[in-house]
Amino acid sequence: MAVMIFVIFIQTNLIVESQPKSDKIISLPGQPDHVSFQQFSGYVMVHEKQHRALFYYFVEAEEHPASSPLVLWLAGGPGCSSAGAGAFMEHGPFRPNGENLVKNEYSWNKEANILYLESPAGVGFSYSSNKSFYSYINDDITGSLILFLIIYN
Repeated sequence: MAVMIFVIFIQTNLIVESQPKSDKIISLPGQPDHVSFQQFSGYVMVHEKQHRALFYYFVEAEEHPASSPLVLWLAGGPGCSSAGAGAFMEHGPFRPNGENLVKNEYSWNKEANILYLESPAGVGFSYSSNKSFYSYINDDITGSLILFLIIYN
């Protein structure tokens, strides 16, 4: 158990400190001013040949992100967007109010770093250029999730 906790701690530090600057979100449209956390979003190519990429949205904890736990949020895919449902309708840092985004007082990033991952490809903003890919589920698809975590880190 202690080893698992140590590995999660190390992973959290690496994720918080190794985000590509090009993936940093300065602000979202309609976002409140002066938020106390950083956000990142982008694609990680998990299969070059089939041009398969997974979309992620990462939100740092409001306080002490380097020592806060990491929550990996996977919505009930295929068919349910982690970013759209989890991040903006449930427990993400903001909620839409019709015209703008407002702070979510119940956001999980008050206590943890959150990685919203659109998986498998075809869910939300994740994609594959191989259209036959979408008609089957196998170990290659689930392997993309593991590969994402390796590459992302």
